[in-house]
Amino acid sequence: MKKILTVTLNPAIDVRYNVENMRVGEVNRTKHIEKNAGGKGINVSRVINQLGGDILATGIVGGFTGKLFLSKLNADGIKNNFLETEYETRTCIAVIDKDIKGITEFLESAEGTTEDFKKFVEKYISILDSGVDIVCGSGSLLKGIGTDAYNVLIEEAKKRGIKFILDTSGDSLKKGMEAKPFLIKPNQEELEDLTGKKFNNLSEVVDTAKEIINTGIENVMVTLGGDGAILVTKEKVYKGTFPKVEIKNTVGSGDSTIAGMAYGLSMDKSIDECFRLAIACGTTNAMVDSTGSIDHEILKDITPKIVIEEM
Repeated sequence: MKKILTVTLNPAIDVRYNVENMRVGEVNRTKHIEKNAGGKGINVSRVINQLGGDILATGIVGGFTGKLFLSKLNADGIKNNFLETEYETRTCIAVIDKDIKGITEFLESAEGTTEDFKKFVEKYISILDSGVDIVCGSGSLLKGIGTDAYNVLIEEAKKRGIKFILDTSGDSLKKGMEAKPFLIKPNQEELEDLTGKKFNNLSEVVDTAKEIINTGIENVMVTLGGDGAILVTKEKVYKGTFPKVEIKNTVGSGDSTIAGMAYGLSMDKSIDECFRLAIACGTTNAMVDSTGSIDHEILKDITPKIVIEEM
């Protein structure tokens, strides 16, 4: 089994409120509350850990919230090695009301400095040199850190022959792509924002992914919500779909998809089988209440039902 490193440069304490009959502008009392270590890379870490992978989580945390974050991560049994700074780690709140479609979210931003990032890069290089095979860089960047932060991390990984999976959006995705990571995973909306195009059919999504492959990125996986996902490699195009299931919570499904892909690679599975596991993990996450989590019994049942077709 190969070692996986996840990078979360803008982690959070994720607070989840379950309420009934939410009323804007009035007092609302929670029926249930959860506080967890969060951030896209942490969701990836949690699922890989649940799969039994060899995982280490790193990134930048700070302040009292950062200490709470690390205690939650340790309680989850996720090995970690974070840079601790003075800047307070953010808190993100999700409000779930079963009678309201969708999830109401309040997302804080958090600060960082270029000096913090320089210190983190030193730590990151040290971790890479200790023996890492796959890196997953996920999520947004701290304010004050340049949009080219992922470029630095990707280039350091590539120098050492380490595969880098990038899952971010906006300017950090656009800049990160310049360093030619092993795989990127935008959803359709993020791909449209990236290219300035509005896709009318699947063929247009595939053609755009092929254009990205031609720039030197090895693999492009585009998630399509309820329509599954596509994976475009240098040689082939795959379409993956999942059966009709009861959806409980889609938050973290994209991160769970990344986790399945990374874990599959760590087990030397073929790329199409990695893709199958990726979709299975994303689907399983959507079928459970927790964010960035899987249920092994559901995963065992769902995986053989994932249909992978070569286009």
